[in-house]
Amino acid sequence: MSRRRAVLLPTSVVLLVACGATRLRVPGLLSPAPRPGTAALLQAGFARVDITPPPGVGLAGNGPEGAQAVGYRLRLYARVLVLADGGGNRLALVVADLPLSSSLLHRRVAALTARTDGIGVDRLVIAVTHTHAGPGHFFEATGYNDEGSSVLGYDPVMVDSLAARIARAVHNAAKDLRPARVAWGSRAVWGQTRIRSLPAMLRNIPLPTAPPDAPAGLAQEYRLVDPELAMLRVDLRDAASGAFRPAGAFSIFAMHGTGNAPSNDLLDPDIQGLVERRLERHIDRDGGFVPRAVYLFANGAEGDVSPAWPPQSRCDVPTLAPLTAVAGPFTPTLWEWRAPTATHLASCRHAAREAITVIGKSVGDGAVALFDALGATLTDRLELGRAFATLALRDSARALGICSEPAVGLSTLVGAEDAHTRIDGWQLFGLFDVGLKQGSPNPDVPGCQGHKRQLFDAAFGGLPNHLFISGNLPSYAQVTVLRLGDRVIGAVPGEVTTMAGRRMREQMLASAREAGLPVSAALILGHANGYIEYITTAEEYTAQYYEGGSTIYGPGEAAMFGRVLARLAARVSNGDSLPPGAAPPLDLVVGHKRHVVPRRSSNHVPAPRIERVWCSRDTLYAWLQLGGAAAWPVATGDVAAQARVEIVVNDAARTVVGWDDDPALEMRLRSRRGGLAWWELRWSGAVGRTYRVRIPEGVESDPVRCSVP
Repeated sequence: MSRRRAVLLPTSVVLLVACGATRLRVPGLLSPAPRPGTAALLQAGFARVDITPPPGVGLAGNGPEGAQAVGYRLRLYARVLVLADGGGNRLALVVADLPLSSSLLHRRVAALTARTDGIGVDRLVIAVTHTHAGPGHFFEATGYNDEGSSVLGYDPVMVDSLAARIARAVHNAAKDLRPARVAWGSRAVWGQTRIRSLPAMLRNIPLPTAPPDAPAGLAQEYRLVDPELAMLRVDLRDAASGAFRPAGAFSIFAMHGTGNAPSNDLLDPDIQGLVERRLERHIDRDGGFVPRAVYLFANGAEGDVSPAWPPQSRCDVPTLAPLTAVAGPFTPTLWEWRAPTATHLASCRHAAREAITVIGKSVGDGAVALFDALGATLTDRLELGRAFATLALRDSARALGICSEPAVGLSTLVGAEDAHTRIDGWQLFGLFDVGLKQGSPNPDVPGCQGHKRQLFDAAFGGLPNHLFISGNLPSYAQVTVLRLGDRVIGAVPGEVTTMAGRRMREQMLASAREAGLPVSAALILGHANGYIEYITTAEEYTAQYYEGGSTIYGPGEAAMFGRVLARLAARVSNGDSLPPGAAPPLDLVVGHKRHVVPRRSSNHVPAPRIERVWCSRDTLYAWLQLGGAAAWPVATGDVAAQARVEIVVNDAARTVVGWDDDPALEMRLRSRRGGLAWWELRWSGAVGRTYRVRIPEGVESDPVRCSVP
C-alpha cells in the first residue's frame, strides 16, 4: 500500500482512532472432506462478478490522502476459477480488483462457499490486484479502515455486499464445472516494471543479480526486477460441440497497482484492468461488452516494484505555505497546506492515463503471446493440493521469530521512494532530523524493532506505539500453499519484496521436492487472504526505506514466512479435511462503524433519462439520471450482457464506439437528489463525427457533432 500520509498523526487523532472501534469474532469454516465422484479427471469453471461500489467510498491505497470516489472509469470485477479433480478435491481462486485483501472478507466468503460448494477457508484464495483506485472499508484492522483513505470507517454493508457477490461467483463457477485441459508456462516481460527502492535492495547479501536474459541497455532498477509472467491456461469442453475451446487463464505478475496518479478520484482497476481485458477480448473476440473468457491477473512479489510510469504522471504534493493575508512584520505567520493548481493536476492525470495505456498494452500483449503459445502443450492432468495455516502473530511471536508488538516506521509516513508525501524531509523547527525521509534508520533504536524510527520515539520511546498504534494493526496471518500440477504457489497476506520473494520461492521448492512432490517451480502470490503490509528481507529492513518501515512485525518477517511456506509445501494434501486448529476464530478490531455506502434511495425510481448532451473539442459530455441514489452500478453484481450507457455513431447501424467499461469513458456522480442518482458522462474518444448517447433500456439522445480541431 503506497501510502501518502498527510501529516504526522497528532495525539488527539490517534486517541480518537483507538477509542470506540468495532470488534468482531470471525470463525474459520474449513472445507469438508472431499467426496470422490465419477467426473472427468480434471474439471474447471470460470465466473465474473461486478463489485463496483457506488460513489462516496474512499479510495484506499494512498493512505489518508486517498480521495473520495466521485464515480468510476473501468468497472471493478472479481474473477473466479474453480478447479476440481476426480477425487472430489476443489480449489477456488479469486482475483478481485480491490486495493488490499482482507482476512475478514476471506472468511465471510468461505462461510458461504463451504456450505454450498465444499470450499472453505483452506481451499479458497482471495487475492487482489492492488489497484490504488479501489474502495476501502472492508479491512480486518482499524488502521486500514480508519486511515486507509480520506473517508474514515468500517462499513459492514460493504463487507456483506462484497462477500455475497464473490460467494455467488464462486458458486456459479462451481456449477459450471466442465472437463478441462490446461497448460503452465511463463514469459519474461521487460521494461514495464522497475525496482523503486534500489538502495535498500542493494543491501542484500549476496548482492542481487539480474536474470541472464535481461536485455542489454536497461537501467539497473529495470534489470533487477522479477520479469516472470507465469500463466495457467485453461480450455473447457463446449457442451454443444464436445470440442475443447479456450476459456481463460490465471497468472501471476509482480507490479504495483499505481498507474493512476495519486490524485485520481475515480474507481478504476488501473493497469491490471487493461491487461485483464486485453486477454479476455483476445480469447473471445466476438464476446461483445462482456467476453465469455475470464482472465485472473494476480499480483506477485511486488513490494518494491512499480510500473514504469513517467515522472510527469506523478502530481505535485501540497506544500506548506504562509497565509500572506495575515502575515506581517509584527504578526505571527500562519501556515496552510496549498494544493497544486487544477492545470497541473489535469496534466499529471492525463500523463498517468497515457502511461497506463502503454504499459497495459505491453503487458497484455505478453499475456496474449504466452496464452497462444501454451495451446500446443495442453493436458487433462493437473494434480491439486493445498496446505493452510493461521498464524497468531502477537501470541506466537517468539516462536515465529518476529516482534511481539507491531509498529509503523516514520518512513511509512513519508511514502514510497517514487511517491513521496507532503511531509518528506520535514525537520522539527526546520533544524532537527526526526527521520521523515527515505533511508533514515536509527541503529541505536533498542529492542526487536531496531533501526525503525517510530512516532515520537525520541521523546517517549515505544510508548506512543504501544498506547495508540499497535492495537490498530493486524494480529493474524493466513498462509496457503497450493499445488497446481508441477507448480507450488505460496499465498501470503502482504507485499513481498523481490528478494524476499526469491528466497521464499527457493525454500518452498526445496521443501516440496524433499517431500517427494514432482514440482518444477514455486511462485509467490501476494495480497492474498489478508493484509499485514510489507515483507522485506532483514537487510532491506535495516535501510528503513518505505518497505522496511512498513514491515510491521520487524526484520524477522521474511524469514518467518519462508519457514512457514516451506513447512506447508511439505504438507500439501488433497483428499482430507484439516483439523480445526488450522483456522481458529479471529478476534478483529476493525475500526469505527460508519455508513459509507449510501443506504437510502427513492421508493419510486423512474426510467433512466438523458437530460443534455454536448461536445467540447474531443470530449463528449452527457447528463443522465440513472437509478436510485443508493444503488450499486450493477445492482446484483451479476455481469450484465450490455453496458449501462453506450456511445453510438449516428448512422443507420448505430455502431457502438464507447460504453461505461471503456478506459476513455468516465461516469461521475453529479448529485443525489430526490432519492435518485444524477451522473455526468465524459467520453474522450470523439474523432470529429456525429454521435448519440444511448441507455440500452431504450433511451437515446439527439445527435451531437463533435468537431475536433
